[in-house]
Amino acid sequence: MKSKLLAFGGALVLATNISNAAVYDNNISALNINMLTDVFMSYTDYGEKMSDLFLNHKMYGTMTRFDEYGDDGSTVRGFDSGYASGDYFIDNIWVNANHVNESMHYGHNVTQHGRFNLATIGATTKASELTYGKISFGGFVSYINTKMPEFHGNGDVAGIFAKYKYRNIGAKLMTNIGSLNNTTQNDRDFNNSWVNVATGVSAALNIDNTLLVRPNVYVAYTFVSSDDIYENGDIVSSSDFNFFNVAPEIEFIKEIAANWYGGLSAKYVAHFGGKNDIQIGNNKIEGLYLDNHTDIGMNLEYNFNPFAFRANVHKQLGGVDGWSTNINVKYSF
Repeated sequence: MKSKLLAFGGALVLATNISNAAVYDNNISALNINMLTDVFMSYTDYGEKMSDLFLNHKMYGTMTRFDEYGDDGSTVRGFDSGYASGDYFIDNIWVNANHVNESMHYGHNVTQHGRFNLATIGATTKASELTYGKISFGGFVSYINTKMPEFHGNGDVAGIFAKYKYRNIGAKLMTNIGSLNNTTQNDRDFNNSWVNVATGVSAALNIDNTLLVRPNVYVAYTFVSSDDIYENGDIVSSSDFNFFNVAPEIEFIKEIAANWYGGLSAKYVAHFGGKNDIQIGNNKIEGLYLDNHTDIGMNLEYNFNPFAFRANVHKQLGGVDGWSTNINVKYSF
């Protein structure tokens, strides 16, 4: 017991000499990457409009009429632009900007304030009809910029997803890979790479033609590689990280006016894993973890065919405390 106390005391001395920041930088970066799972999962919804969730949604405006003519000028076939899929395999492309400004509570009385910015472009295919339901696919690439008190980082992420829908029941599967290059205040570089896999299910329940409630839940796994940090001749290292998230949510979506839709949401995100010990020379100290948090969101969408504009504002409470916003612009073919 005495030897353990001496080892822990020695680790604390080393932590003080190296600086608290250097000890936890790698751990904090990995936790932040896991937290961004919530952002990546939201990208799977940007391929559809809010109005698409309604089973009997209205169509506003006058559809353009197209006709195919024979050699004698007679009409062979006619169709409306609102129902024709055309020859495009891609249904829509979209661009998105995220800004996150939050304080993260990592346990052991460690709290840091961070800012995250993501610029993303994505696309979704047209839905293919199956015997039961339909399926569509999509992908996205993002540039990430992070700013923490003791380090900053830049990186990229690429993801693909599939969405299945049968009547008012939906399911989705998403995976992404990414890399984040970080630089400490002492100009020490370290890298985190990750693989993230998540799946979710939902049900869109129409209250009437203009209001629906959508309960949903997703589960996610994230693997984050760990990189050693060298400070004052000492090596600060930890094993690779494994995280699990479970996030139940309920959304209310309302048709406000013609082509205007609004939404309110409440989500609870439970974090598991990631409590790796940190090795400093021959000594170990206990790593950090991210406390669970609640997310309250408000969304607004305007459809101006072939464009759709969406803005979201979210408030986080608990282990993550702050605000996040995003703006999305989509073009449908």
